Amino acid sequence: MIEIRTLLDMPSIIVLACFGVAIVLALIILGIYLVSKKKSKKIEEKKEEGVVFEHSDDKFIEALGGKDNITSYELRGKSRLILVLKDIKKADKDKIKTFQVSRFLEMSEKFVLVGENLEPLAKILDNLKID
Repeated sequence: MIEIRTLLDMPSIIVLACFGVAIVLALIILGIYLVSKKKSKKIEEKKEEGVVFEHSDDKFIEALGGKDNITSYELRGKSRLILVLKDIKKADKDKIKTFQVSRFLEMSEKFVLVGENLEPLAKILDNLKID
């Protein structure tokens, strides 16, 4: 390790160059951090753009093909909503994705919605009172 005395003995240009390199590296790291933070913020804003949050009960039921198309449902945990539909083809996947659903699984008459928190969607179905 270089002692302070040896730094003082060095020509001032070398000392300034060392500190200059350190400052340039710090600025580059700061720039990379700010750019990555800005990109992640844009991605999050873009994600929220297409999400329907309020007054969406009718829109969600419509995206599933209407009340008559829903036979039963079950929420497993917070991330899986299992629906039994009469006709899966009536479900509009593009509209359903706007309700924080990240992917779908289809099995004969079962339609599984997967997302981070699907409890609000289960509450919409609870209000529907499906027999």
